[in-house]
Amino acid sequence: MSDPFVPVRPFAASRPNWRCYLFYPLALAATLVFIHAAVGGRLGPLGQAYPVYLLTLIATMVALERLAPMRSEWNMTRASFLRRDLPMLVVNGATIAATTQAVTWLAGRHAGLPLHHSALPWQVEAVCAVLMSDFLWYWLHRYSHEGRGWLGRWLWKTHAVHHLPGEVYVFMHVVGHPINSAYVRVLLMLPAILFGFSPAAVFAASAFNGFQGLVSHFNVDARAGWFNRLLIGTELHRFHHSANLDEAGNYGATVSIWDQLFGTFRLPGTAPERLGVADREQYPGDRQLVRLLGLPFR
Repeated sequence: MSDPFVPVRPFAASRPNWRCYLFYPLALAATLVFIHAAVGGRLGPLGQAYPVYLLTLIATMVALERLAPMRSEWNMTRASFLRRDLPMLVVNGATIAATTQAVTWLAGRHAGLPLHHSALPWQVEAVCAVLMSDFLWYWLHRYSHEGRGWLGRWLWKTHAVHHLPGEVYVFMHVVGHPINSAYVRVLLMLPAILFGFSPAAVFAASAFNGFQGLVSHFNVDARAGWFNRLLIGTELHRFHHSANLDEAGNYGATVSIWDQLFGTFRLPGTAPERLGVADREQYPGDRQLVRLLGLPFR
């Protein structure tokens, strides 16, 4: 097996502009500052300022996608937003809210939870929550792509909806099957439920995971440099969406360390030639909502 730390081919034909390296570290720093201020109570009750932060981040990223897209053909269009992204946002938003309520209720009914009450600083708890949930997601995500048997095939059907689009941009992040959204939400909540992490740590981990999820679907040539050895950003996740299975690794959602440890880290170039799935004709169109929702049951 080739060394996963070595690019398969040269990173880029020409040296990238230094501006390519500005967005990610600046946005990451702004997110960490926001989290620290929110937990410290300087932005009102915990979580109150999150919608403002989120809308500001999304608006900035969408504007940059319009001004300087990585690939213009990957950009959001009126049709893709209205016929695919917006309906998916509504369906998956409702699913995530319902799943959160159900899991919270079930955890509250179980007298043996949490298994251990953590007494660590909230910063340490937040890092633990991110690492634990991403470890669980890494293996479930990898099995969804590589698993065999009826379970592997079924998991892929629940996850394939997210891979059918031939483009990657910020709002495309919401495209996916609600079953996939439900079990992802459960995985994200498990560490806090099992170990009794503080509300501050849960908020910090959720906000950080949300930032990474958005930035990983960014249609701008935003380079992360050495941050790629720690976090899953735009460059790494873009290759996860490649239609070429030889370069479509990077199963982590937030951190890249699990991919590096288990040999699925990929950074073979600047961008894939084609996004989506290799056997596209075997699936419904990515805007056929009813057929997509029925995919896991076919």
